[in-house]
Amino acid sequence: MTKQELTQIISKYVPKGTAEMCVNLLIIHKIQLKLTKPRTSKYGDYRAPHKLDSKHRISVNSNLNPYSFITTFLHEVAHLTTFEKHKNRCAPHGKEWKQEFKNFLEPLIQHHQLPDDVSVALKNYMMDPSASSCSDKELTKVLSRYDKDDKVLLEEIVVGTVFRVDTGKVFKKGNKLRTWFQCFEVTTGKVYKVSGVCKVIVVEG
Repeated sequence: MTKQELTQIISKYVPKGTAEMCVNLLIIHKIQLKLTKPRTSKYGDYRAPHKLDSKHRISVNSNLNPYSFITTFLHEVAHLTTFEKHKNRCAPHGKEWKQEFKNFLEPLIQHHQLPDDVSVALKNYMMDPSASSCSDKELTKVLSRYDKDDKVLLEEIVVGTVFRVDTGKVFKKGNKLRTWFQCFEVTTGKVYKVSGVCKVIVVEG
């Protein structure tokens, strides 16, 4: 696949004007990128090379909006460059990774025309990046504004509402436990903790 063909594919998933930057990272670091089905537990992941395979592997959920996609992609590339520099000698989301992630976010914010609310949210997040962008409540709220779906944040619906998640499981919302909510799977009665910023579909009736 040529660079131009790859750029055309990536441009469908990332903000306008950022595809070339992403493709350059894919080529320079010899990354095998996989676009996956929606995962509720994570937006992306990184797997380092091993003896039988010299490629860096990154996966990103294919259903993410452009701003969530590129934030997740750069998050995983930061894991890659941290591994290249330090191997496994530092914490997965320690100060080394945080610095690498900031190094990728800064040019994204400075040199690309992002919506004002996204730029502000990323700048605030960049001050102390967490293990997952989807676990940062304020950033998740802003990025979710650009989703093209009928989903709502769990924290926005009232206790007792029945809702469905991407896996197809149906729950009833319970009481709040700090940043999580106690939720009950309708078919089994099992109790789960679900993040307040998890996007869900309200079930009618």
